[in-house]
Amino acid sequence: MLPERLPSLHEAQEQLETRNIVDAGLGEALGLTTRDWESGLWTIRTRAAPHHRPGNQITGLTPAHLDALPTVLAWFDEAGTDVNLRWPGPALDHDVGRALAALGFVADELEAWMAAPITDLQLDAAVHDIREVTSVDDARAFGEAFVGGWQIPEALQEVGLAAMAPWPAPPAWRRYVAWVDGAPAGESLLSLFDDVAYLAEAATVGRFRRRGIQRAMIARRVADAREAGATTVFGAVQYGDQSWANMRALGLREAFLTMSFKRSGRPASVT
Repeated sequence: MLPERLPSLHEAQEQLETRNIVDAGLGEALGLTTRDWESGLWTIRTRAAPHHRPGNQITGLTPAHLDALPTVLAWFDEAGTDVNLRWPGPALDHDVGRALAALGFVADELEAWMAAPITDLQLDAAVHDIREVTSVDDARAFGEAFVGGWQIPEALQEVGLAAMAPWPAPPAWRRYVAWVDGAPAGESLLSLFDDVAYLAEAATVGRFRRRGIQRAMIARRVADAREAGATTVFGAVQYGDQSWANMRALGLREAFLTMSFKRSGRPASVT
């Protein structure tokens, strides 16, 4: 079923971003390490950015992995990083909550997984100049909007650009830049997984916010995904935020919810 596929597609996207960083030669300098624990469980930790959520997380977690979590957490503790994980709402109950709390996790964020058949969506008329990235110069503009929109600290900008603004991009990616008065005002990413289109990420530079840029970029990506043959579109957003409102306005609805949990970093063991 589609809802069961959504987190795994999102995690595949995040793993691809990690590979971009490694391919750019930045992994060793960051102390970035990944590990495949089999049975779908995959982890990433980053010594140089111990509090960065995407850089220190567990993916693919299911109730079957709970018994293995202490061993996995010890791996993170070797580097002293935070640990972040996403738990699918349908599998979240009191037993799981107590088990995670006993391991030091606290609830961090409620996420809505928005989805819809692509033919059901009513798209807004174009009101902004949104261009797909097709050249090195376009990729630079995308990177500028990405860094500005997400307000990435200078120390991490090289990493962010390596992850999201490589040229050429991975084959399944289509990237977009919104232009206002000749300046890159926002960016967004569409990932295509066969017949499923993922509204993977988007951001608007601060001074250009509240102009409908994100809603316009959702509409552009959905239109392009439809033309590419996708039958379903989805995105993951913080429940109740502006991105959630934008997706609902265009016809996407909550397929299900997930809860994100965080465990603060523990000092590396002294031996």
